[in-house]
Amino acid sequence: MRTKAILFFAYIAIFTAACNTAHVTIQSAGPRNALFGLASPIQLQYDTTVVHMSDYFINYQKITDLRLEGKALVMDSTGVVYIIGNSSKTITSLKAVLDGNTYDIPVYKSSMTEFTFTYTPSKPDVQKVELAGSINGWNRKATPLERVGEAFQTKLILQPGLYQYRIWEDDQEKMDANNPNQVPNGLGAFNNTFEVGKANVKAPRIISSGQNNNVVEFTLLDSIDVAVAYFNNEEIPTHIAGDQLHVTLSDSQRSETSGTLRVFAAQGDVRSNDLVLPIQSGKVIMDASMLPRADMHKAVMYFLMVDRFNDGNPANNFPTQDASIQPKANNLGGDLSGITAKIKSGYFRDLGINTIWISPITTNAEGAWGLWNKGITSTFSAYHGYWPTSLRTIDYRFGNEAEFKELIALAHAQNMNVILDYVAHHVHQNHPLLVQQSDWTTPLYLPDGRMNTELWDEERLTTWFDTFLPTLNFAKPEVVEAMSDTAMFWVNNYELDGFRHDATKHIREEFWRGLTTKVKKYQQAHPERSVYQIGETYGSPELISSYISSGQMDAQFDFNLYDAMVDAFGKDDTDFKNLQRVLEESMKYYGHHHMMGNITGNQDRARFISYADGSVAPGEDAKLAGWTRDIQNRGPDGYAKLRMLTTFMLTTPGIPCIYYGDEIGMPGGNDPDNRRMMIFDGWNEEQQKTFTHQKTLIALRNEHMALIYGDTHILKNDAQALVYCRTYMGQHALIVLDKSVGSEERWTLELPVWLQGTYSNPMSSMAIQYDGKSIMSAPLGKEARNQVSIYISQ
Repeated sequence: MRTKAILFFAYIAIFTAACNTAHVTIQSAGPRNALFGLASPIQLQYDTTVVHMSDYFINYQKITDLRLEGKALVMDSTGVVYIIGNSSKTITSLKAVLDGNTYDIPVYKSSMTEFTFTYTPSKPDVQKVELAGSINGWNRKATPLERVGEAFQTKLILQPGLYQYRIWEDDQEKMDANNPNQVPNGLGAFNNTFEVGKANVKAPRIISSGQNNNVVEFTLLDSIDVAVAYFNNEEIPTHIAGDQLHVTLSDSQRSETSGTLRVFAAQGDVRSNDLVLPIQSGKVIMDASMLPRADMHKAVMYFLMVDRFNDGNPANNFPTQDASIQPKANNLGGDLSGITAKIKSGYFRDLGINTIWISPITTNAEGAWGLWNKGITSTFSAYHGYWPTSLRTIDYRFGNEAEFKELIALAHAQNMNVILDYVAHHVHQNHPLLVQQSDWTTPLYLPDGRMNTELWDEERLTTWFDTFLPTLNFAKPEVVEAMSDTAMFWVNNYELDGFRHDATKHIREEFWRGLTTKVKKYQQAHPERSVYQIGETYGSPELISSYISSGQMDAQFDFNLYDAMVDAFGKDDTDFKNLQRVLEESMKYYGHHHMMGNITGNQDRARFISYADGSVAPGEDAKLAGWTRDIQNRGPDGYAKLRMLTTFMLTTPGIPCIYYGDEIGMPGGNDPDNRRMMIFDGWNEEQQKTFTHQKTLIALRNEHMALIYGDTHILKNDAQALVYCRTYMGQHALIVLDKSVGSEERWTLELPVWLQGTYSNPMSSMAIQYDGKSIMSAPLGKEARNQVSIYISQ
């Protein structure tokens, strides 16, 4: 008989990324500079929490005292601290003394609880039941169930929340027929769900309201009984009086050139929204133009695939000469010179982009590789850049060192960041490294004889992406050292502003910690530089957040939120309930002022607009569709839905990221059809309208602090409309997204008193009106569908 499996869903060290600006906040040299950046909060676990003090302090060996709630903690020689049990306080501070200075790190009380999952099989003779879902990284081997009578059970330790899952009966995947609760899975199908803890627990809400000399003032929309505030990494006094919270800055803190004020609060065991306010010379910043380029909270990112963006130098066009490669799977000629040309022409500046993320540019494999054999047969060239044969040279098909340096310099001259896509997980089989260090890869075959390819969840840290792409073995310290040195080569030799890291969850945390330590050391030696790191992980919020902390990533892309956006905005028959749930889940796990990437799409998904206008069905094979059909736009409806999605993405917490072509609604199935050559002219009316819409949105975001640092509050959410506000120091932005159709579906929302007043309407719709007190829909009939309106307080 199997023993009961209790799953402690705590990757060796879990931190929440709330307010994490770990590697992008530049601190001036001074007496309190041992902790670089802002300390990410520690989320205590059910039993034992593992904390790496090296995540916070490069010189952690110099820590002389470490305490939590007055109790001394023991740190081992590697900087690891084991916190046993839970905190008595919902929010408290871990206090570390180094060089005579005390540093305060926020700590959250654990809310994890034991949950028994029970499943009744479809047939009495079922021998084995396995569970895969957001509780275990979708690895069905990780959570065995044992038979208890006619059912199968397992005990889990989980945070309160909604969890998705699927069942395997004797190795056959199926839905749980006994459970009617399900949500779309982003792939055209559904997953079952179960809920842990109390449903619909209302969290207390706080808004920033003003500043009176050294006191920053906050209004409590709901009661709280505890508030903890930090200026940079120093806990500072707070005072609760009625519906007001006052936080006091000291004279020495007000004298600092720049800093960050963070506030955490709770009522009982329920935490409020956290608040983040940038401070300059003792005053809360009210003008968005005062934020430096290094402040990634203000970033608007644009992701382009180099080969598919713009051909600036036809002399380096060398498509692979192999008849087995279909044209759309071969090099099309885009290059670094083409990007530079668009920087010079003002294309990015006109749209409002301030951060360009470019696909990998290292030297890649020659020849034809891989195979697509459904409907159409094709191999592929390495046009995309993800099959490296050198990690320190630029592919000749993209350009050279001088051209890349020119691109970065021109971007910086226009106050734009440049983020480079870096591939650490694997190399191509033709990389010379595999001759020099043949034991640096994971085995292609598992002990049971199976080929270890594309086992994304079961063998997450060892699986190969393809037979010609060996996975590097980051369990070896020498691999961590060599690959982190290679990443730093690009920081040392080019004025980069950060990395997008490929396949983050498939690489051990030792690499991310090793690389981030080197990044911090570099930044301390070069305080004028800032290096932002964002990862790519598909999975649960627990898995995603396990890679985000002061010692690893600043953020990751929020694919769960994107799936919810596709479902909410791409379909006519869905409401906004699940979108709100996922939005609030993201703020819970990553912080209300996180720097997660919110995407319009990416290179691995069919274009959103093609789902939205029905060109690609949600459940079909989108790659096959792209190979076998000429997918084009189907009229204005898809464009309107895309404009609604981008409105949401640009007005909610996180870093908005536009996938090239989405600013005009380019269509396409999945890879490689979603990677067509960019179109810069000949736009039709809807394409121009969509570009102008995004340009207007980005300009609003770049101008208003409420849309950058504002707190987020949902005001209305149903089948008709989603209405929410962002509020910052008395400034408000109201966002209205209306899917309703027909005059019979009119609605009215009376605003709370603190939001009522005079507003401008920079993005208006005749279908939505505001009378100074209430927002309402207008009787315009069917044309009122998929309408957007934004109001800015005066």
